[in-house]
Amino acid sequence: MNALARAEWLRIRSTPTYWWLLLGTVAIGVLGTLAPLIAAKDNSASALLTEQRLREAMHGAAAGSMLVVVAGIIGMAGEWRFGQVTQAFLTTPKRRRVMTTKLFSHVVLGAVFGLVAAIATLATAWIWYRSEGVALPIGRTAVWLTLLGCVAVAMMFGALGIAVGAITRNPVTGIVGALVWLVIVEQTLFAASRSVFRWLPGMASMSLRRQPADGLLAMAPAAFVLATAISALLLAGLWFVERDDVTG
Repeated sequence: MNALARAEWLRIRSTPTYWWLLLGTVAIGVLGTLAPLIAAKDNSASALLTEQRLREAMHGAAAGSMLVVVAGIIGMAGEWRFGQVTQAFLTTPKRRRVMTTKLFSHVVLGAVFGLVAAIATLATAWIWYRSEGVALPIGRTAVWLTLLGCVAVAMMFGALGIAVGAITRNPVTGIVGALVWLVIVEQTLFAASRSVFRWLPGMASMSLRRQPADGLLAMAPAAFVLATAISALLLAGLWFVERDDVTG
């Protein structure tokens, strides 16, 4: 298992796509932090220090969770896309072990993406607040609990990417399908009925990230819903991987 883990981390470090995704995480984190601050009509000290405004500013850190899904899908489905899966499973016939290694590697990668996004968000917000003559209250729960939630979701979305990649075994299909579901389908369903569709995994991730929106679940049930959904998808992905014919 240690050899598998070392090989997986070598593959991650030497793949330029991961570095571009990490750079994109920083860029989106900065823009996601600035957008609500620039759009706000009132940037007085009292307005900047409200719970709502602090959570809006910190939510730029959610960039880490979205792009790590893409990284996870590439990490898993890319084995099929680039014809490396046969060699991987011949080297390690126990496919469960290969998938487990990828799972843990991308959960750790999710933590890296989440922390990088959180740092970019915190630094951007600190500079903006200082320019307005206000000290960013880092000790407030609206700041650190939102950032912590974003990092937790990024780690879980690393696992989600592996699950989707294992099910689809096609990077393009997996990436497009995952993003359309999370960004469009779930948002549309939630707008139609908040009480029913807040239990969807994407909406649960928004709760865990403490996105300032009405009708979402509390953080504890949201974490349970998201973990359960990802676990179910991982089991489905493992089923597909173990039964896939990769010798032809």
